Amino acid sequence: MSIPSSSSSRTSHFLPLPPLPIRTSPPLYRKPTLITTYSHQPDRSITHDDSSMAYYRPAIIGSDLNYGYDDRVERDESIDEHLDGLCDALRGVEKGERRGGIITWRGMITRIMTAPYEDREGWEMTAIALDGSVYVELHDPPEVRAKRRNQQASWAKQSYMGYSYESFSTVSGEPNQEISEDAPEGWGGDVNTNVQWCNVVRSAIGDIPLCLGGEVDCVKAEPGTPHPGLDQCVELKTNKVIENEKQEFTFHKKLLKHWAQSWLLGIPEIQVGFRDDSGILRSQRAFETEKIPRFIASIPSPHPPWQPQPTLHFLHAVLHLVLTHALPTDPLVSFPKGSIHPENPLPPATIWRFAFIPRRGCEMYNVGELGVDGEGRWGGMLREDYVRWRMGSA
Repeated sequence: MSIPSSSSSRTSHFLPLPPLPIRTSPPLYRKPTLITTYSHQPDRSITHDDSSMAYYRPAIIGSDLNYGYDDRVERDESIDEHLDGLCDALRGVEKGERRGGIITWRGMITRIMTAPYEDREGWEMTAIALDGSVYVELHDPPEVRAKRRNQQASWAKQSYMGYSYESFSTVSGEPNQEISEDAPEGWGGDVNTNVQWCNVVRSAIGDIPLCLGGEVDCVKAEPGTPHPGLDQCVELKTNKVIENEKQEFTFHKKLLKHWAQSWLLGIPEIQVGFRDDSGILRSQRAFETEKIPRFIASIPSPHPPWQPQPTLHFLHAVLHLVLTHALPTDPLVSFPKGSIHPENPLPPATIWRFAFIPRRGCEMYNVGELGVDGEGRWGGMLREDYVRWRMGSA
């Protein structure tokens, strides 16, 4: 069954943004617990190990972040991987997540959290209930991805500098990695954005369980040693050297996203490399993730760039809205686990969408039902083999 494209007659549920000066205590965010990890290899294939884990080593001040640009290998962004890596990781884990919650990428939760302070760009996400949980991903049609790639083309060099900083700041755990003899001191290897090391964690916002997957840049440990745990993970960021109050204010606003990304995945430290206009690394500064909100609050200004209370209130409210409407449409409510024969078609998924409207809030609506599409994805999102495994019909 196709998903209706018209929304003229849809029933929607609207959630307004919280007032930014809100002072009431938000729902607590539970400290993340590591469930499992996996690695994307240079060819983008997945291995369920830590082979792509990198080890932190401070970059050398004066490093040229333009180095290696022509030798970079970029991931094919036109391929929509959906939640495949996260779902594959969960298949190999016993009791990987608690029922009644959200399963998604860390990036999706970051977008929801930071929405109260986003006044320009909206977004839309898809939610599907299955086996007592709700899976959430970005609604990102091919035409939208193509437009974004065209927009990002003009920022390709600046984006590359972030990856270059990662290379200068890390050592690979692979002893046989080849590095050119002509490479500058501290270079960790050519940039290949196919390569990623992902951590999957269990957490909760208030009474809502979360199972999140996300990339981690590196860890503080001796090269070649096992995963030292979330407490030793490090996030790497770059920023232009701050030379005036306007640039300082912009950086303080960016710290909201940096804080949310690391806080959600339990990463305690963010290393920021400051580069000049020519791409030369001029300084570095470490930020303790949990102290960033206090740092922002200490800035002498009658209007701080952001506060954590609205972000956590909105996150909990949006996820509660999603669960309230999506969970009752879980097909396992009507089809007991194991009741569907492996050769029979799967019941359709009920597709929900929720959209963020800048400066207004979040709207949620039902867009229809969809079984397994032509690409073998149930509801256009989850692979059929994964859904059958979840429904006990594999």
